[in-house]
Amino acid sequence: MTTPRKTAVPGVGVHRTPRHLYYFDGRGPWPGVTTVTGVLDKPALTGWKLAQVAESAIASAERLIEDREAGKADAAVKWLTTLSTSAMDRGTRIHAAVESVLRREPADIDPRDADAVSGARAWLNQAVRERGLRVLEVEAFTISETRGYGGTVDLIAELDGEVWLLDWKTGKSVAWPDGRVYSDHRLQLAAYSNADFLADAGDPARRPLPPITRHGIIHVTDSGTRLLDAKVGDRDWSAFLACLELHQWRAAS
Repeated sequence: MTTPRKTAVPGVGVHRTPRHLYYFDGRGPWPGVTTVTGVLDKPALTGWKLAQVAESAIASAERLIEDREAGKADAAVKWLTTLSTSAMDRGTRIHAAVESVLRREPADIDPRDADAVSGARAWLNQAVRERGLRVLEVEAFTISETRGYGGTVDLIAELDGEVWLLDWKTGKSVAWPDGRVYSDHRLQLAAYSNADFLADAGDPARRPLPPITRHGIIHVTDSGTRLLDAKVGDRDWSAFLACLELHQWRAAS
């Protein structure tokens, strides 16, 4: 059974700010998991951003030349370096649409995302038929009072008789050619599964995490959706704790 959504009430249960700072029953703020892992260099993400800029420059070469000749070089640079936000917006839209599908609610699907969402829906339906998919949690808040961080888990579900903690990703790539899921994704999953408890907005109750046995990335693209085994281990958890220590050091400096 999925957890019903509740309206966030500051001071009661979980409250997440627009900057992804987490509070629980008025205690906090604690940084989100992705904020913590942001202390790491991410060569794959940096390479992706550079590729986006290069592709956009090639596709819009005439416009950029016109801007340069009109003395608008600064505007051209700004336009190129902010294009990557469109991919982030797409990811947010697809996440919201898939969440609605999982909750059996009407999904507001942008026409640009129709193929991706359709593929995700088809993957879910097939997983139900062939692998016994049973949804346990959707967009669940995790809190670690012990360590001092919060997070939002995309999906916890039974699959093939095991309990998977899963994260939806919509980028062009989520793993190296040999199949290894990128390290920052593994750190996210390790942090979520080692949190103290699950909680809801507007509710002071602490709910235990299900016994997580597997971690995975569900990669959603226009050409289809696939599940990758993230193979999260103790070293990933240790690495996240090192990131947390560094983040806390920076915050206190």
